[in-house]
Amino acid sequence: MATIKTLLLISIMAISMAAVTSVHDGFFEKPAKTLEKYTHIHLYTHILVGGPSPSAVKVVQGPTKQALGFGDMIVADNPLTEGPDLSSKLLGREQAVYIGVSQDYSKADNLVTANLVFTAGEHKESTITIVGRDPLLNFEREMTVVGGTGAFRLARGYSISKVHSLNLTGNTMIESDIYVFHY
Repeated sequence: MATIKTLLLISIMAISMAAVTSVHDGFFEKPAKTLEKYTHIHLYTHILVGGPSPSAVKVVQGPTKQALGFGDMIVADNPLTEGPDLSSKLLGREQAVYIGVSQDYSKADNLVTANLVFTAGEHKESTITIVGRDPLLNFEREMTVVGGTGAFRLARGYSISKVHSLNLTGNTMIESDIYVFHY
């Protein structure tokens, strides 16, 4: 009886291992033969806070009444475009959380966690994940690329962003250059 149970257990384990092994595409089987790639992406993020369809919404109000103060949280699903005009080619969406993290209101620092989700072009169905400090008062900001999926599997790198334009309703356009190493 113990032998039958042991054989049954071994059979179940073998079938399970075969099922798990067949799920992945073999990417990690021979990493030594996979060459690392470098990609530079130039794009524009449109942060729309005004109008009938905002793409960024404050979901938590901190103790201050500033636009983005300490403790505030904004959730965003912003369009990413190829050019500065909102009607230019849509590349994807920036799905992000911005959190006001500085108690020194003269600095206006945010913590940003963003997934750039590409829905068109050569990077369609791929993502890049960016995390970092976003000092709003700096002309240029640098953040870290910490990962990705699809074409950007195992991504690492950095992003340099600057405000391209800002209007009276608070809508902001950010111009970014993203430098990514990936497989």
